[in-house]
Parts: sequence; C-alpha cells; structure tokens
Amino acid sequence: MDAKEFCRQFNLIEFVKDNAESLDPFALSLEKFRVKFKAVGIIEISPKHNSNVNLVLSAGIHGNETAPIEILSDLVSKIFKEEIPLAHNLLIIIGNPKAMLIQERFTGFNLNRLFNGAWKDYVDDPVAGEEAKRAQEIEQQVQTFYQQVDYNVNDREGLDGLGQVRIHYDLHTAIKPSLHQKFAIYPYLHERSHSKAQIRFLVDTGIETILLYHKPSTTFSYFSSYQFNAHAFTLELGKVRPFGENNREDFLQFESLLIAQVSGQYEFQSNCDIHDANLFMVKKELIKTSEMDELGFDSANTANFTQFNKGDLLLDAGKNSYLVEQDGEAIVFPNNKVPVGQRMGLVVVKP
Repeated sequence: MDAKEFCRQFNLIEFVKDNAESLDPFALSLEKFRVKFKAVGIIEISPKHNSNVNLVLSAGIHGNETAPIEILSDLVSKIFKEEIPLAHNLLIIIGNPKAMLIQERFTGFNLNRLFNGAWKDYVDDPVAGEEAKRAQEIEQQVQTFYQQVDYNVNDREGLDGLGQVRIHYDLHTAIKPSLHQKFAIYPYLHERSHSKAQIRFLVDTGIETILLYHKPSTTFSYFSSYQFNAHAFTLELGKVRPFGENNREDFLQFESLLIAQVSGQYEFQSNCDIHDANLFMVKKELIKTSEMDELGFDSANTANFTQFNKGDLLLDAGKNSYLVEQDGEAIVFPNNKVPVGQRMGLVVVKP
C-alpha cells in the first residue's frame, strides 16, 4: 500500500488500538505534508512549507474521555485525506492508549499528576510505574517537537499568536456535570501575562469560562506552558461518555474553530475584546491529608461551579477543615475518592 492510500484509509483510534503496546517509528512523505509516527499514540504532521506555529493537540490523557479522542481522530483523517489544508506543524498525542483500550481513567495512576518531572518519583512504583514511564515519553516527544525550531523565550511577541509561537491544547471531558459545560484551565504563568488572543480564540470556540490557576502543578498543560513558554490549556469540553455515545453536535463549534486554526484560517488578534469571557480564579485547593477527610457535601451529585454560602462546610478534615469564607465561592472537580496527598476539589471565585 502506498503512502497516499495508507493515509486515505487511516483511522487514528483503530491504529492506536492496534499498536497500543509498541510501535516501530516510521515516516511518510506526501505531496503537501510529512508524517512521522514517533511512538505509540504520538504522530507528528508537518506541512512542506515553513510555519511559525508549532501546535500540540493531546487527548486521552484519561482513557475514558473519548470525545476528545474522536475529535483528534477525525481531524487527522481530514488532514490525511486533504479535505482541509495543513498550515502549521502538529504533534498529535493520544496520552494513555492502554487506558483507552479499557475505557478507564487510568490503568494504575492518574497520568495528569505525573508531568513536569513528577514521573521521576514513580518510575519504579508497581502501581504508578507504567503511567510514569508514559509521562516521561510524552515529555521527551514534546521537547523534541518544540525544540525543532529556534525560539527566543524572551521574545514576548510570540505570546499573542504572532511571531514564532508554541501552542498546546490538552483536550478532556469531565467526570461530572458542570454548570459551565465547556471550560478551560489556564496554567499558572509565573511572570508571564495571560494572552488575550488565546482567550479570544477559546471564547470563539464556545469555551467562555476560563479558570486561572494559581500555582505550579503536575498537569500536562502546565508542563508545556512552564518548560517551553507555550500557550497551553487544559480544555474541558463536556461530560465523559463511552465511545459511540458522544453527541458530536455538542463539539461542532469547537471542532470548526480548531480546524480553522490548523488550516491557517483563524486570525489571532494581539489586541482584542475579552469582556465576554467568564473568568474564575482558584482561591484554595482542598487537599486530602488523611483517609478520614471528606468533602462536606454530596460530591457525587454536585456539578462543577456549584456555589456555596458563607459558613458552608466544604472540607471536613479536623484542623484542616474549610468553611466557605464568602458567599459565591464555588467548587470545581469535587472528588472524595482520591489518594491521600491529592486534590479533592478546587475552591474558585470571580476575580
């Protein structure tokens, strides 16, 4: 089978399923783009013209979050069939193929708690070791991709979508319902400024709610942001559902704008209005410090961004308990069933 016919028949989901254990790297060259199959679930696609945009698109960091995997699979198929032009350099990542096979969040340990070098503490762990090695592999592939092009980290021109730019959208769906169905987590930027151009893009895709994170973390998007000055976001696009049960119409606006960006038809603006963005900021992390700690509400049936009143008990943890300090504080990602040391929820407020 020649390269053109291979690409015409290619299905990313089926390919990853068939090669979930191992993959011998190989490359293809077509008339308008090159493809490098770098590792299990990791594919680099580059146009044959030079591009100043280096875009990482990841999904399946949690194996049961199937809609984002379907979105990337369809995008790759459209590029391979030349149904859309490819304007920029892409790195496509299906994060946890083995978890995807069984449609579980992870096989041993939450992969999105192992980035920015956190994997080093778990490589030999009998439970977390497999995911730790996968985090290491993903970090190495992202580093190779971003460092193919010289990039001056002190050149702030690129941070508004102009000049040489690095972008990473890590696509997810949430375990529980949300009062704001689609929302983005903007990693902590240290001394950098938030990009109005990127926020404008997210709002245009239908992701109007933006949660500004307050400190370093071990998530994939923070790794790309911190290590490479990328515009990086964790994007929550809806609710977790099995393969075949996603209502793809719910994602059409996001997909159409993503295609517009990939094909060079979306124009970032360095000065733009973001007043319609619904911004939140993290006030506090609720950390599980012992097996006795419990959230003070029915976390299983509480939607993301549910608001509470002053004095409400959010965390019952002895001296580490937390009572709402002001009306309107809201909870995001409430989860009683996490290991000691991990986050049970985020308390968020309007800035």
